[in-house]
Amino acid sequence: MNQLFWGFFFIFVNFNLNINAHTLNILPPFVGYLFLLQGMRSLETESGLFQTPRPFAVAMAVYTGLVWLGDLLGILSNGSWLETILGGISAAVSLYVSWSVIQGVRDIEKCRGTELNGAAMQRAWAVLAVAEITCYAMLFLVPAMAVVGAVASLVGIIMMLVAFWRGKKLYERIPPLSAPGPEL
Repeated sequence: MNQLFWGFFFIFVNFNLNINAHTLNILPPFVGYLFLLQGMRSLETESGLFQTPRPFAVAMAVYTGLVWLGDLLGILSNGSWLETILGGISAAVSLYVSWSVIQGVRDIEKCRGTELNGAAMQRAWAVLAVAEITCYAMLFLVPAMAVVGAVASLVGIIMMLVAFWRGKKLYERIPPLSAPGPEL
């Protein structure tokens, strides 16, 4: 769960240094997807649902790595229609990956009979999904209003990170699967 939290942290939080046409994202999203992949791999024994999003997370790691490199070298044109469309596709795949991860956490809750904050994760995901869809719709319909969607996305991101942090802390308290149960 620790790797899942840090994966989402790197995916959702951006700190950029800009020098002319060059942009350095200090917390690159591709690193976040690598953390997610590690986290999903480590939790596969607890829920098979973590296997489903892995190819999509690999694709996102490659895509965001190429975007990161393009931004660093200053070869991407910001604001083009193609970039907007690719960004929308990327957001949709990212939402699918995060939904699948949350379903894996919910499955662990059900199988282990414990609370891992999965319901809060799911609510945060819903806020984020609605905000992302609104933001992209506004980009095409009323670009000046896209800021409203961006602010709502920020709220969803904060909710998601807090929910995963709490889930991570709850997961740390439960005994590993291989640990013997209490003696009767």
